[in-house]
Amino acid sequence: MTARGSTPLRIDFWNVVTLAALAVFVLFLVYPLSRLLISSMTGEGGGGSAVLRTYVEFFTRRYYYETLIHSLAVSAIATVLATLLGAPLAYCVARFDIPGKLLVRAVIVLTFVSPPFIGAYAWILLIGRNGVITGWLAALGFELPPVYGVNGIVLVFTLQALPFVFLLVSAGLRTVDQSIEDAAINLGRRPASAALTVLAPLIAPSLATGALLVFVTSLSDFGTPMIIGENYRMLASQIYTEFVNEHGGNPAVASALSLILLVVTVGALLWQRAWVRRHSHGQETVRPLAPRALSPLARAGATAYVYAVVLAASLPLATIVVSSFLKGKGPLITSEFTLQGYANAIRLPSALYNTVMLSTVSTVLCVAAGALVGYVVVRRRGRLVAMIDTFSMVPYAVAGVVMGIAIAIAYGGAPFHLGGTVAILVIVYFIRRLPYSIRSVAGMLGQIGPQAEEASVNLGVPPGRTFLRVTVPMVMPALVSGALLTFATIAREFNSTVILYSGSTRTLPVEVFAQVLQGDFATASVVGTVLIAVSLVPIVLLFRFLQKDESVLV
Repeated sequence: MTARGSTPLRIDFWNVVTLAALAVFVLFLVYPLSRLLISSMTGEGGGGSAVLRTYVEFFTRRYYYETLIHSLAVSAIATVLATLLGAPLAYCVARFDIPGKLLVRAVIVLTFVSPPFIGAYAWILLIGRNGVITGWLAALGFELPPVYGVNGIVLVFTLQALPFVFLLVSAGLRTVDQSIEDAAINLGRRPASAALTVLAPLIAPSLATGALLVFVTSLSDFGTPMIIGENYRMLASQIYTEFVNEHGGNPAVASALSLILLVVTVGALLWQRAWVRRHSHGQETVRPLAPRALSPLARAGATAYVYAVVLAASLPLATIVVSSFLKGKGPLITSEFTLQGYANAIRLPSALYNTVMLSTVSTVLCVAAGALVGYVVVRRRGRLVAMIDTFSMVPYAVAGVVMGIAIAIAYGGAPFHLGGTVAILVIVYFIRRLPYSIRSVAGMLGQIGPQAEEASVNLGVPPGRTFLRVTVPMVMPALVSGALLTFATIAREFNSTVILYSGSTRTLPVEVFAQVLQGDFATASVVGTVLIAVSLVPIVLLFRFLQKDESVLV
């Protein structure tokens, strides 16, 4: 019996789903990050006297704080360069009659879906000390600057993250109405001036989002610095080194460094969102921007620019695929064609099985949970729903290495003892990629009214059955789209996997990394080629059968 004036708690299907969604985020997001915070202040088994000691040491010892300076500097440089290259590339492809536009977009998507660190060892094959291009130029008397250290890191980060800027700017240009440019030109602006003074401010939010993704991705990547950076230490690679040190990892230091990285990435996200809110322009697109005709000379220049940038971005992938069919010995690869590399990659079958199996299981869980949570976020109201909506955004800002260490501390040891198991990898994949399905479903439900669902419930069909029979068929395209994108991103997931895997759960990205560190570039190319194929298949299905374009990737 309830007290007078109180509201009894209604236990229905969607209330249960809301509480279950909150429990999922508490268990797999809040709890691990809380354990990470506690570990950073006290260490595992540490006492109260150790509180904040690691943080004081970080900001007072050059060995540590220098990694943050290096990371911020390199990420900022890569962001500027990727923006300067990617924005004009997107504009040229969207506005001008560039031949082979479909090919250009396909190559950029291919670059986007490949793991970041693959470009690092590909550039070593090309312009490293024994690289192919290095040898050609040496025969002609030219010497390239070293690709190792900060130069190589900036090169890889810039070209690997450039698709973020291209995709976001391309999407932003599609939201601009042609009448805006026409009005500027009618008022005396030249087309180039109109692009800079009228169109650029309108797509500034998209450009800022692309730049943020470049910055956060570069800041969070530790595979690239470890492969090509030599002695140039960065924060993400230092976190990994501290956690898996062969002389015994230091969870307290790794946790503290992870929290510092998390603060920087979250701070960048919050700043970007505040900036976008201030600079967003509400606009309706009736007639999208139309391609503009160019003079033959200008068209040749724009085409040359587009293909030069795309070639530079795609050259590492082409190098990996080609070198997988060449004979190699350690870091040296000859010009002799062979298929023996695929036969000699003895760990490839198990790594491929683990990748497909883990990606499939995690994707199914993400789609099932994402459909329910996406419905709750759009159709329900209340503080709990607002909290769930906020939690669903957090994984975007948490670097893979940070999430991997948080899950390892929370579930790798006592009382769960899940370290190195399939379960712990599924947990980290699930919580990191769940937002894809949530946003995909929420985006489609936001465009569909609730009338059909309300009519079904009014006719006596329970809410759960209504969701399965009415809502799910309506959002099926969003579910399939989210599933394919989730599978592709999980298949190439590296930063969290390398923290949590064991010998029996090694995946394709980890196998590529291991072969590169061992100096076996031929085998790394073989495994890398298979990884590229596995990551690309769902994207091809997404484009071919669901009629999606590259904008769905961001």
